[in-house]
Amino acid sequence: MSEKKPAKRILNINVGVLGHVDSGKTSLVAALSTQLSTAALDKHPQSKERGITLDLGFSAFMMPMPPHLAHLPYDELQFTLVDCPGHASLIRTIIGGVQIIDMMVLVVDITKGLQTQTAECLVVGEVATSRMVVALNKVDLLQPEEERPRALRRAVKRLAATFAMTKFAGVGMVPTAAKPGGQGGSPPLGVDDLRAALVGLVPPTPRPPPTGPFLFAVDHCFPIKGQGSVLTGTVLQGTVSVNDVIELPALKITRPVKSMQVFKTPVPSASAGDRVGLCVTQLEAGLLERGLAAAPGSVPTFRGAVAAVEKIRFYAGRVPSRAKFHVTVGHSTVMAEMTFFGTPEGEGLPRDAALAAMIANLNAMSLAATPMAFDAGRDYVYQEELYGLEGRPLGSGPKAAQLAAAGAGAGADEEEEGGERHFGPQWVLLRFDTPVTAPKDALVIGAKFDADIHGEACRLAFYGRLVRLVDPSKPPELAALRVFKPKARQGVIERVQPDGSTAIVRSLLKKESDVSVFVGLKVLTGRGEEGVIEGSFGKSGKLKVHFPSDLAAEGRSAEDNVVTLRCKRYLFDPTARKVLKQ
Repeated sequence: MSEKKPAKRILNINVGVLGHVDSGKTSLVAALSTQLSTAALDKHPQSKERGITLDLGFSAFMMPMPPHLAHLPYDELQFTLVDCPGHASLIRTIIGGVQIIDMMVLVVDITKGLQTQTAECLVVGEVATSRMVVALNKVDLLQPEEERPRALRRAVKRLAATFAMTKFAGVGMVPTAAKPGGQGGSPPLGVDDLRAALVGLVPPTPRPPPTGPFLFAVDHCFPIKGQGSVLTGTVLQGTVSVNDVIELPALKITRPVKSMQVFKTPVPSASAGDRVGLCVTQLEAGLLERGLAAAPGSVPTFRGAVAAVEKIRFYAGRVPSRAKFHVTVGHSTVMAEMTFFGTPEGEGLPRDAALAAMIANLNAMSLAATPMAFDAGRDYVYQEELYGLEGRPLGSGPKAAQLAAAGAGAGADEEEEGGERHFGPQWVLLRFDTPVTAPKDALVIGAKFDADIHGEACRLAFYGRLVRLVDPSKPPELAALRVFKPKARQGVIERVQPDGSTAIVRSLLKKESDVSVFVGLKVLTGRGEEGVIEGSFGKSGKLKVHFPSDLAAEGRSAEDNVVTLRCKRYLFDPTARKVLKQ
């Protein structure tokens, strides 16, 4: 009796294939592929009718282990190709696809160069990976043929200048032609070179698979008569074996895994990075097209969350607090209201280090990047918008002389202003219009999908990862977010009491203010003298302020008599929303 051969150990690499509509992505994927999954090459019925990719397609090809990977415990190298649609209206599908990729092929129609959606795909690629190769497709259309090398050199030079402005400076470019001469023409050109370029991109030490409970990105679900329904997708983290019970969190149901296949080959288990089909029983396939499967109880449903975020540098518009953007979390895209906040000036990283870290993070955008730690026990300052490399304004507030000349106003609050720029980590509180089901550390991408899809502007505004889940309907949970607005209230010393250290101050508070809230808080005069509010004086809103030393009467100008109370107003304090705290 012959011994059964051990199964080959396969290292799987997921490759996203992105580009403008009609750039030839699907034809190129077909030329590269030797194995097709059930969701391969335009499975959507309308794809063939319209001649464009409408959904994610999956296929694969195998390569021998190259010398630079010979030390790894694998026998073969498998590239799973994720064919993403190129049409602008399908950017949400593209975002769903890039969440599972390790590297990327950007397909450029050599006869047209970079187009609007090519650039948007490049932005998505910057968020998704740091490893990319460019396929310069349709080189057979460069005529006359004897001029083709010169035309290619010119195109490469132009594109290299564009890529130099991104983190893909120096990216490799491979001339290809998926269908020379059209359907049924000559064999594809450059396919072997493109395969070799992808092999060269595989790092000698592939990053370790994410740890944690089983998490599976489902991209297709279909029935098999007499067996059940098959979920095809990619294992994002953890492992799964036959007979394991998995949950479909969006449907709130659990099912046992009856059998498993990897590209039509039965397997007993799968782990992070593998593309696999899971067969489960008693599931109506039409209930799930794309989503998640997971270890039971590991994927929550929530209405609010805090995410560590960065602005995408190619987005030209403002990303303001209190606005609503389309936010993709995991495989869901919903509208969400945003409140941005960050570290106060002088806290966290030193300025230069914070700026350096911010630039490094933008230059190495990666979904695998660990977000900045979020400490719920500390104070954060509210931001009017999400800031990019230009920094955010924080400073010393309005000039005392101007307020003194204007009579200091009747206890008016003045927002902190100033010309100094501050750089540091940023977060956002997201309040979703509808519940979202996603992992607690899911990828977040914010966008303006209601912008003109035929315009030239980038619609992707920010990206990041969830760091904390919040229920906006529960005030105590919001109050735990210590986000404040810096405030400056200013008044004027009306007179000094005979003791020389007690001043009567007017216009610091409004007449109807609850003075008890402010008792014990510190104020500063225009000369820098520090005093403490003792209480009210009369019924007109005036205050008694005690100073440890005498207030010299001689030589005091109007500016010297301006009294400033700097304080914090916490946004999410449900018990006293307008209370000012120091």
